[in-house]
Amino acid sequence: MNTPETPNAWIIYRLLPNFQRLPVAQFRSRSEAESSLKVIRQMLPNTELILAFEVGPENQTTELNQPPAKEPNLPTSANRELLKLFIISSRPVVSRVIHSFHRDNFACVSDWSPLVPTQNPGEVMSVLIKHLAADS
Repeated sequence: MNTPETPNAWIIYRLLPNFQRLPVAQFRSRSEAESSLKVIRQMLPNTELILAFEVGPENQTTELNQPPAKEPNLPTSANRELLKLFIISSRPVVSRVIHSFHRDNFACVSDWSPLVPTQNPGEVMSVLIKHLAADS
């Protein structure tokens, strides 16, 4: 998951008491965010979730006039496929699996969403959204 400081991002938040919110996952496109929100709502039906578009602190006028920067070494969108991984278990198990993916060079620990409690006691979830090269 990208850092919350990323400008112009769609973020799924879990609503908490006292008007607090906890980021669950962050996306660059609205369609990815909406489809993930639908899956998360099915998995956590009793959890209040919202989708928000966050604008970064930078001067957005100059940013809108410039073409978006391309990420290095990523396949074009025509040959990229979206992968969404959800890990739901106890906090130690979720952390162990995330670190295992990191050791295997599949995804950095920072790519995963923060651990979010589910409606089941002692259970948390984390989300990874990753683009992979599609097989031809």
